[in-house]
Amino acid sequence: MTKLNENEFSELVGCAVKESQTKSLGTVLSEGVNYDINSDTFTFTFEEKGDTDVIQLTKGGYNVSAFGHCFYYVYKFTDKASSDKRAAFIHSIKFPDGRISDQDKNKFIINAVDSLDREVSLPSFDLLVYPESISELNREMTKYLNRIAQPRVVSMEVVKALPAKIEFDYERFEFEVLQSKLPDGSNRYTDRQKREVLNDIQSMMDAIHSLEHFSIARNVKKVEYRQYIKNYYKFSSNDDKKLYEAILNGNVLVIDDIATSGTTISYILKCLRSVNDSNKIVIFSLIGKNMN
Repeated sequence: MTKLNENEFSELVGCAVKESQTKSLGTVLSEGVNYDINSDTFTFTFEEKGDTDVIQLTKGGYNVSAFGHCFYYVYKFTDKASSDKRAAFIHSIKFPDGRISDQDKNKFIINAVDSLDREVSLPSFDLLVYPESISELNREMTKYLNRIAQPRVVSMEVVKALPAKIEFDYERFEFEVLQSKLPDGSNRYTDRQKREVLNDIQSMMDAIHSLEHFSIARNVKKVEYRQYIKNYYKFSSNDDKKLYEAILNGNVLVIDDIATSGTTISYILKCLRSVNDSNKIVIFSLIGKNMN
């Protein structure tokens, strides 16, 4: 059974997960990925796995309890892959550099989407949501998804807001963090410590508002602050929001090519749940970078 401790999974999808609700779907792809040090290339073995594989692509499914009827599916690296090889593979598949052939990449995407279809029945989904990205992987995944699920899947983008529009949820931070108590009932933070923290946050937000482009991973260094960033993602237009509102009872598929910290997925879920808090949502990532 695939298991993540609460902190790991919270970091991955930005929310707490009840271990009792974790469900492993086991191995559903047989291919592995070999790295040839002489040619500096990655080669997929689509027929079988090997002991020397840098990456063996398997899939685990998880019920994300914090977001209601929401399930997360992801293909993951094995422990055999070193961090530098993982980074090299991710870069190569997102930004073609000759180390992965187009034929292998396309077959990998097709096999992954076909496998997802067997698990969740893609034609049953009414809406497809994906984050804006400079990577072409999401677009390529979407093209193939639409071939399987048309006409019921509708492509829609959720995009990053301008840095000047991003806010910090001071009220929730005050309640959840600054007002927290120690086991003996005393205040966890002194008034001086609170002022220092708030000044630190204000400096961070001033810096964010002066940026041309915002990255939560790059511009919010303290991980504990990230969940309090507001208005990071939004519907790309009022038409997209109206489209989603028009199918309130529909099932939604969220795709993202590479899941790193999970912040992108978390904000998309918050955006969708602001419109409908009860429909079924399935999240699919081609690769879960942090899953071990």
